[in-house]
Amino acid sequence: MDSLSFRFRRRAVVFVLLLPLAALAPVHAVEPGAAVELRDGDRVTLLGAAFVERLQNHGYLETLLTAAHPDRHVLFRNLGWSGDTVEGISRAVFGSPQDGFERLVSDVSLTKPTMILICYGDNEAHVGLEGLPTFVAGLSRLLDALEKTGARLVLLSPVEREALGPPLPDPQQYNESLRVYREAIQNTAADRGLTYLELNPLVESKHEPLISNTVHFTPYGHWRAAPAIAERLGVAPTPWSIDIHVHGEQKTSGVDVADVNAARERVTFEAADHRLPLPAPPPYSPEAAAMAGPQRTLTVRGLPPGKYRLLIDGKPQLTAVASEFAEGVRLATGPQFDQAETLRRTIGEKNELFFHRYRPQNETYLFLFRKHEQGNNAVEIPQFDPLIEAKEKEIATLRKPRKHEYEIAPIREIGPP
Repeated sequence: MDSLSFRFRRRAVVFVLLLPLAALAPVHAVEPGAAVELRDGDRVTLLGAAFVERLQNHGYLETLLTAAHPDRHVLFRNLGWSGDTVEGISRAVFGSPQDGFERLVSDVSLTKPTMILICYGDNEAHVGLEGLPTFVAGLSRLLDALEKTGARLVLLSPVEREALGPPLPDPQQYNESLRVYREAIQNTAADRGLTYLELNPLVESKHEPLISNTVHFTPYGHWRAAPAIAERLGVAPTPWSIDIHVHGEQKTSGVDVADVNAARERVTFEAADHRLPLPAPPPYSPEAAAMAGPQRTLTVRGLPPGKYRLLIDGKPQLTAVASEFAEGVRLATGPQFDQAETLRRTIGEKNELFFHRYRPQNETYLFLFRKHEQGNNAVEIPQFDPLIEAKEKEIATLRKPRKHEYEIAPIREIGPP
């Protein structure tokens, strides 16, 4: 667990939520309402309970959504709060339920959203069918308040639990209740002409653990789930391939190639990706994790028999014989992945700053019943804003792919790595 995840988690209310391990599925139909599209200048607010809150800890989803449109300036603010409901119950702190709801609406107003992704219902489903009318009324009340922002509202389904076997409880009864809540959310979206996105099923792994303690996604689980969620939000995987023949033929997808120099035993060229890849898998991922991501294939045909090394910006990436290059080698490392990881970590730093901006650790002393002791320090909270803005500028630079120099050459010419 990295330090950022720890800082978030130590403030989180513990809430049991088992996430899905169902098969990857095609993008679900988005209706009613318009399809989700991230526009230049958008401010996207993510609103929900623990499922949403933990998306910011690892940052893979936000990294994918940010990198998907390197020419668009889109800001993300995560307002997830463990144990929360449509009534903002977790945000009440020491106040009344009404205080929690007002805090929820106030938190959203702080982000000045143009789009709000709303994911509730998982906590409320514990009440069972008798709680459904209260949930529907609370959801309608929340949507009434959020519509006043003028933002585009998108409802996401809560996620079913999976049966993991004894000694863990059988989630069948909970899932049956949750399905009814999901149908109610979908019907509410239809009645209001809003977009509804179904997140079930999400991702499967029969042999590799995606959740820890049967509660939340592991870092590897977040890495695996991010592309599936992003696809439902309109960001489908983009094929990436380079196919070069030493005699001059070339085909590309997802990348621009220039200055190709193909000699008999050496090929060099410049390449710039259309968008950054998903960062490499997190530490302690399964050995074959890198191969689970979207494929990036480099094919070089016409090389004489022998062993060759691929270098990108002068750094060795892999070795393969001529026949393997002719069939296409899989790229899972390189400076593009390094840049994507730097982007992810910078997004995490931005998220942490915003977390402290809207959820200061000592808010009892700053804003509540003990503010007579240290309330004078509340003036420091808005000072997070320029720090967040500075991180956004870094993100704007990092989301744009850079050009890189590729070289495929016989190993005998360049010596050991």
